[in-house]
Amino acid sequence: MLLPIVLLLVAGCAREKNAEESRSAKSPQAEQPSAAAAAATGEVVSKREITLEQTTGTVQKTQAPIRRPEQQQLPVLESIAVLPEDFKIGLLADLVGIDREKREIVAVTTRFLNAMQEGTVQEDTLLVSVREELGGSIRYYLDRKLVPANYRIGAITTESGDNNSSLPRNPAAWMNVRLFGTPGVSEGQLYLEKTGGRWYVSDLQVNLELLKQTYVREQDTYYPSVYGWGIQ
Repeated sequence: MLLPIVLLLVAGCAREKNAEESRSAKSPQAEQPSAAAAAATGEVVSKREITLEQTTGTVQKTQAPIRRPEQQQLPVLESIAVLPEDFKIGLLADLVGIDREKREIVAVTTRFLNAMQEGTVQEDTLLVSVREELGGSIRYYLDRKLVPANYRIGAITTESGDNNSSLPRNPAAWMNVRLFGTPGVSEGQLYLEKTGGRWYVSDLQVNLELLKQTYVREQDTYYPSVYGWGIQ
């Protein structure tokens, strides 16, 4: 009778020992939440690393046009060109905003004066009727070394011709000029006439003798023409 009881006790102790060993072996995994527990709490446990990869496709950005307020859209206002002035000859010629007629006048004038700077007379710029007389007079001073080193051209004034009168008149133009020599300075007028569709120099009224005299600056107060009405 005692033998069966002893065997049962030994078998019970063995089962308890095996159960304890199995629990101790499973204890590290007990620290991690089970799938069922995660599902119950709503927590997602992943056993893999999640990597984000950026696509290589180019994304084109479209920039919307900038709309400016109406207050920033300033109106385009017409303005009058302000020309430089010379102390002696007044307003200088406008060499940019001029019409074709005045561009031709400027072209002939600069060819004529540039030749004087080189000590020569540009014969084809002179009016045929006065070419010999005017050319000889200018050459007389140039041969005496009365050569301008620089010059300024004043505002151009033109006059239309009149072919209907008993005394026909060709279109004419004139301007103030200022010649700078060494050491002198001289001012005067240059006249042109249009004939055969071309402009020619018809006269030069400048005292070239002053180009050899030392220029003395005057002490007069300079009043630009824009303020001239205040002193008249």
